[in-house]
Amino acid sequence: MNLILSEDEARQYGSEGHMAVVKAIYVWTRIEDLESFQQFLSATQHDADSPYGGLIRNMRAERVDVLELSEAQLHDQLNRHANRIAFVAIDPGPEQRVRKINEFLEELTA
Repeated sequence: MNLILSEDEARQYGSEGHMAVVKAIYVWTRIEDLESFQQFLSATQHDADSPYGGLIRNMRAERVDVLELSEAQLHDQLNRHANRIAFVAIDPGPEQRVRKINEFLEELTA
């Protein structure tokens, strides 16, 4: 999924403080947060200005996989995609964090 890094995140990841568009894998650490996000998507699905419009279209076209994974399975999945996608959006929504995949995996195993 495409995602816009904030100026602080862009500065942290080498874009000199300018907002930057990156690809990210969305990861929820709690099922409650995923369910809340799904409810949000349902409520905003007809909003043409929703930043998640592309995600909603991809979900309808069955191009989005929702997987419940163990820590080991998540580690394997992220490593498999790390050469094409550099970032994870952790608990997407108003409180989301963005990390490079390798940083997230380090945090996960710490």
